[in-house]
Amino acid sequence: MYGGLHSPGPLPTPGALVDLAREFTPRVEAFGSTPVLLDLQGLGRAWPSPRALGEALLEAARRRCPEPRVALAVSRVAALLISQGREGLTVLAPGEETAALAPLPLSLLALDPDREETLRGWGLRTLGDLAALPAAGLAERLGPDAPRLRRLARGEDDAPLVATPLPQCFACTLELEWPIDGLEPLSFILARVLEPLCARLVERGRRAVSLALELALVDGSVHRRALHPAAPSSDPRTWRTLLLLDLEVHPPRDAIQALTLRAEPTPARTVQFSLLDPAQPSPERLAETMARLHEWTSTGRGGAPVLLDTHRPGAFVMVSFAPGAFRSLGSESHAPRIALRVFRPPRPAQVSLREGMPVFVSAGGVRGAVLDLAGPWRASGDWWDVAWSREEWDVALAGGVYRIFRDRLREAWFLESELD
Repeated sequence: MYGGLHSPGPLPTPGALVDLAREFTPRVEAFGSTPVLLDLQGLGRAWPSPRALGEALLEAARRRCPEPRVALAVSRVAALLISQGREGLTVLAPGEETAALAPLPLSLLALDPDREETLRGWGLRTLGDLAALPAAGLAERLGPDAPRLRRLARGEDDAPLVATPLPQCFACTLELEWPIDGLEPLSFILARVLEPLCARLVERGRRAVSLALELALVDGSVHRRALHPAAPSSDPRTWRTLLLLDLEVHPPRDAIQALTLRAEPTPARTVQFSLLDPAQPSPERLAETMARLHEWTSTGRGGAPVLLDTHRPGAFVMVSFAPGAFRSLGSESHAPRIALRVFRPPRPAQVSLREGMPVFVSAGGVRGAVLDLAGPWRASGDWWDVAWSREEWDVALAGGVYRIFRDRLREAWFLESELD
């Protein structure tokens, strides 16, 4: 037997009906916040009759939401539709599904607007009107999906109940009896919280792709930090090291009264490395190494550079460092290539011009007459934000080949790079 639970009024919380249904059975299928379908098989041991079970379900629902509707039937679609179309409690005996559904409106089937307009144009208003039509004629006029709608209108199941999985919440909170101050006592507290949290991740076949830490301080404020390592991990020692390194750079301003950890899960991936390729770094050790580098450097200066989709020369951002798969170099790698060694930041330069072209360049460590040149290449952009405009030249001096450019907004010359 199946049970349908529906509330047309506002719910106190979006999952109120789902939580109520799970108090009766773990096999619950939720269609959003409402309606909810329950598999009541085996509950007859606790309630003497289906009506007693329905009354218990209705009484529990009245304490959670306004004007609940409950329907019990041997057909899952009948229980679902009647709970939406009839008020109060409805208990159907086997074989009563078609007659009970007949007076209900056709809109309960949640048809697309065009299909519903077509059926209403035929004069159909209720589920009984649709159930009375021949299946072959419906298929000829509306396609192969029409007989399925007729079966639904008759209360005949077309699919089994698919239980909605429980929401996965990976969070732990610990309230301390006495406030603690300093990272050394906090490391022991983090171990107590991280070990059960990571054990729960391993049980569900998950790893944490990020970890959020909330420290409730004595002064009433909350110190929040979020970690996004290069690779997901479920190792508590690794996460404790990453948290402590981050808190060394961003320490809380007062003693800690309570802490909460929330992990964002991701499915664990099993990677089979090659026996012939070089060994890849351990994701956990790599995450710890990158965290120590972030501690030693200022914000945004550790990771891997990624070019931005812009014409601005040298525009890039730093992202988490994650090495890709090993790729062996082919024979084409021995072909000669031109390398551009960029000076960061560009070196200020003094450039002498003749007829608008550079003839002499002087910059830090570079000085000489121009023997040959190519250019200019002019580019500009970002006028809506931080405008830039430059004129580039490749010049050959006695000591090598260099790229210089003139900042046309500031009217200043710079030595940008050296070509090998």
